[in-house]
Amino acid sequence: MAIPTRDQAEAILASFPLPDGIVAHSQGVARVAAEAARLVAAHGVPVDVDLVQVAALLHDIDKVETREGGGVHGRVGAERLAEMGHAELAPAVASHPVTCLLDDARFPRGWPSVIVSVADRHVADAFLTTDQRIDDLVARYPQHRLQLDAARDPAHGLEAEVADAAGLPVADLVERLRAAWAEGA
Repeated sequence: MAIPTRDQAEAILASFPLPDGIVAHSQGVARVAAEAARLVAAHGVPVDVDLVQVAALLHDIDKVETREGGGVHGRVGAERLAEMGHAELAPAVASHPVTCLLDDARFPRGWPSVIVSVADRHVADAFLTTDQRIDDLVARYPQHRLQLDAARDPAHGLEAEVADAAGLPVADLVERLRAAWAEGA
């Protein structure tokens, strides 16, 4: 596997024309995802913390391109990473959008994908609960309210899976993730 180092991933992120807000969001998701992966790994579940952290850092590299009509968010980023020789990051990047929670073909599967999805459900420009994050998305994209509301239960289900794998109640997991986010905020 060719997992980029954190420095290489930062360079990849910087090579895309992303607004500062998306970069800050990506860095926050990476902190949260890395902590979730560490907690799960510490409880004996095999998960590659470095892969999770780097995939989380790069999960939105296609945001500008896809907003301008250049394909499906997540899939395009996964394709770009595969083209760079980092195909092992592609599944987590491809399955992170909230819409994937309602699409059986793109639903997050495997710990890296699940953890990146859960981390992304907690980070906007601040650390939020899953419901606050979905409410934030509804406020920004009211035309997708029904779809976003339908994603709540699967989002909570993935969060519960991560908490269970880490041997923690969901509330404790969320507080640990909040603390990890705050370390770099």
